Amino acid sequence: MKKKSVRLLSLNKGIFALTCILLLLSPASGSASMPESWLKYSFYGTSQSPTGIFLTEAQAFPLLITQDLMLSLTTGSREGKSKHIERISPFLLLTAGVMAGFNPCLLAVMAFLASVTLAQHGRRREMLEITLGFSIGIFTMYMLAGLGILSVVNFLPEIQESFIDASILLIALLGFWHIFDAYWLKKHAKTTFRTPEPLKRFMAKMDKNNLLLLSFLSGSMFSLVKAPCVGAIFLSLLSILATKTDIVRGTLYMGIYNLGLLLPVIALGLLLASGLSPNKVTEFRERWRVEIRLTTGFILISVALLMQFGII
Repeated sequence: MKKKSVRLLSLNKGIFALTCILLLLSPASGSASMPESWLKYSFYGTSQSPTGIFLTEAQAFPLLITQDLMLSLTTGSREGKSKHIERISPFLLLTAGVMAGFNPCLLAVMAFLASVTLAQHGRRREMLEITLGFSIGIFTMYMLAGLGILSVVNFLPEIQESFIDASILLIALLGFWHIFDAYWLKKHAKTTFRTPEPLKRFMAKMDKNNLLLLSFLSGSMFSLVKAPCVGAIFLSLLSILATKTDIVRGTLYMGIYNLGLLLPVIALGLLLASGLSPNKVTEFRERWRVEIRLTTGFILISVALLMQFGII
């Protein structure tokens, strides 16, 4: 009698274990790649799978709930926190742009353009044309680059997380680079964000007849070659906009930020055209560029940390 009970118990355990294994291997066991038709047929008992008979409505419902819960957990807390935050203060964007505009790289290029223009032409009108063309070039290039990035991220949402992770890493690296540049400036009086000589030669040969066009091209090329120096904060903004806005609102926010970025450039151009000496600009830049580098570096690292922890 005892032997029969033992055998019957062993047989029952074996059937139970086999049933559990088949349920776990079944396509309806909570796999994220399960087609909807499998669940539909399993609910109504029409599935042709040999394991479908083990799946009842009472079993499928908890599996669906578990699947939804796991999906919400695997999408990451950063996405969940950012979905309801869609509005960003225009004043805050404009202020951030103005602060980014007080950049040693921008000040150096404007002083260089002013000295070249006044030496070659001797009139203030040319300085106004250069300021206008240079500003439009920077604005256009940043808007095109930002619109391209936002479009790709919005149309391919599966790369959003990868884009954010890569942006966080790049922003942190640029932050450390700014801090290192401050140290290098303090010790060697030289910056690691040097303007390429071909760009300097191009800006030095501006023809009076095509001054507006050439200054526009100079601003466009400056935006590209000096992106690590000037565009780090803009990259931070793009990373935030990629998760919090759509393309239309993101484009508007970028425009406000870029307008703020250009306000110091335009103001400086007006002062230079009104008689401000380029040497004064150079003196101001050399006096404060270490502090500006350090401040920018710490801001970038802070932004990277806040993005990593999902706070912004």
